[in-house]
Amino acid sequence: MTIQHPQERIIKTHIYNGIAVDLVEWSGTIWCGKLGCADNYTGEPDVEKIMEDFMSISTVPNGREEHWDVCMSMNYLSNERPSCVMFGFLVSSGAQPEPYDIYEVPAAKLLRISLCKETAIALGHEPWTGGIPPYRWIGEQIAPALGYTYGSDTLPIVEYYGFFNPEQNAHEYCYLYVPINA
Repeated sequence: MTIQHPQERIIKTHIYNGIAVDLVEWSGTIWCGKLGCADNYTGEPDVEKIMEDFMSISTVPNGREEHWDVCMSMNYLSNERPSCVMFGFLVSSGAQPEPYDIYEVPAAKLLRISLCKETAIALGHEPWTGGIPPYRWIGEQIAPALGYTYGSDTLPIVEYYGFFNPEQNAHEYCYLYVPINA
C-alpha cells in the first residue's frame, strides 16, 4: 500500500529490484516538535534526550497532521554543520505553543522507499532496526542506478511513520525520504 501525503506529489514510480521507489515533490512544509544538534561537526546529537523532550510535551500542536510522526535528520549530508535530529509532526502553521521547535523545509524533490524488511532484503541489506536511517540505500545505491544524485545538503533526510498500533507496538508504515537532484 502506498500513501500519498497532502504535501507531496508523486512524479514517477520506479521499480528497483522489485520494490517501488517514488520520485516525489514536496511543497514547502512546516514541522513542529523537538530539535537537537550535536555539539560538534563530527558527533551525533543526543537522540534519546531529544525524544525524551519531545515525549514530555503535553500540549497538542496547532493544525497537526493526525496519525503520522516524523524523525528528520538534518545536515547528515554536510561536514560543515552539526548533525541534528527532530521528532515531530507536519503542521499547517508556524504559530505553535511553547515549548515546540519549528522547522520549515522548502519545496524539494526526494526519493521515497518503504522502510521495511522486504525493502532491505530486495536491496541486499539487513533490515534496519533504528538509529541513523539507511539513507545510503537511496543516495548511494538506488539514486545512481536511476540517474539521480544526492540533493542539497541543507535538506533533511526524513523518516515518516504512519499510524502507531499499540497492540503490535509498531507503526503501520514507515517511509524514508532522501533529497535528490532530479
